[in-house]
Amino acid sequence: MEPKENMDGVQISPWRRWGVLAIFCAALIMTQVFWYDFAPILTFVSEHYGVSELSASLLILVFPVMSILVSALAGSLIDRRGYRLSLLIGTGVMAACSLLRVIDNFWLLLLAQTGIAVAIPFIVTPITVLASDWFEARDEAKITGICAIAIFAGLALAMTASPALFAAFHLAGSMAIHAAAAFLLFLLTILFIRQRQYATPGVREKHQAALKVRGNIALLVILVASFLIQGCFNAATTWLEAVWSGRGFGIDDAGFAMAAVVAGGIVGAMVIPALAARSGSVLGMITACLLPSVLLLYPLFAAGSVAWGIACGALLGFFWLPLLPLSLTVIDEAVPKAHAGMAAGLFWTVGNAGVLAMTVLFERVKNLLGWQQAVVMLILCMLAVLCVLLRFAPAMRRHLFTMAGEA
Repeated sequence: MEPKENMDGVQISPWRRWGVLAIFCAALIMTQVFWYDFAPILTFVSEHYGVSELSASLLILVFPVMSILVSALAGSLIDRRGYRLSLLIGTGVMAACSLLRVIDNFWLLLLAQTGIAVAIPFIVTPITVLASDWFEARDEAKITGICAIAIFAGLALAMTASPALFAAFHLAGSMAIHAAAAFLLFLLTILFIRQRQYATPGVREKHQAALKVRGNIALLVILVASFLIQGCFNAATTWLEAVWSGRGFGIDDAGFAMAAVVAGGIVGAMVIPALAARSGSVLGMITACLLPSVLLLYPLFAAGSVAWGIACGALLGFFWLPLLPLSLTVIDEAVPKAHAGMAAGLFWTVGNAGVLAMTVLFERVKNLLGWQQAVVMLILCMLAVLCVLLRFAPAMRRHLFTMAGEA
């Protein structure tokens, strides 16, 4: 592979390209660690600080709320000023707020989590923009898949390594380790993250016009799909433990099933986006992943044994989690490059709105009608996504073909 030139004529070697991606993936991993590291120990946090479990859960719930509020702003910043500034803001704020977590006070901890939640959209939103800046168009789906793997790995790390850190170094020690990692990441971002291609005057003129969502059938359909796909997934993973506990399973059993979901998702994100890039049909691959995801939902919740639940979870993760990088690929292809950041910001905004809405709705339906009806509701929502995609797939393909011709 030959080195490329940026606009200043500087030769770019392959190791630098992959080095930038490695640092970016480390940042994505850290976002999930900060988001979910309290999830396995909420009971301990509640007892340690003398607050209710509902109050303790605010340490996690603040993240989707801030993502809804900030993601579009982050996308606009990326389009106007570039993703390097966005990453510097995100990693810098995350590092600064991580210091507050060391102080043994619940409300300061909640303030720190809120600040980190504000920072995360500035790190997550540039995925497709960075991929298209540093890699060839034919590799973008694969690179987006690698970024998704980093997100899933961060989730797994938070669920497994964070409890071990708490046990070994207690709360203050583990918070200090997290802060040190965040500051190291901020330093690496300052030193090594660069934006290879800068906006030309012609591209800057395009920034004057707002992103047109109406009439962009590919963007609209994926945004609607992201609301339900991300929302249904988080509702399922949030309430699986409660459903399994009510059916007589042990406390750790649902954790094993969730680990299988993440592991399956990591494998799926390695395989499926690469297959989509090779086949040239990302929309077809999304449709192919949706059907088995729908079929595996009820067997996961109704599993008669832990082993069967783990098997269903692994298969569900393999097909469901790759929908994230596949959807991001369509989002990136559906809009002009000048608006790629805003489009990604809208994707995360709508997706996290779905997370909050579907998680609450599942709990309400479960309490009123039973968990079986709540799972059926998720299945119907996913079937609705599948039907919408099948209905509008021809129009979406025409739009994407037109955008590719204008690129």
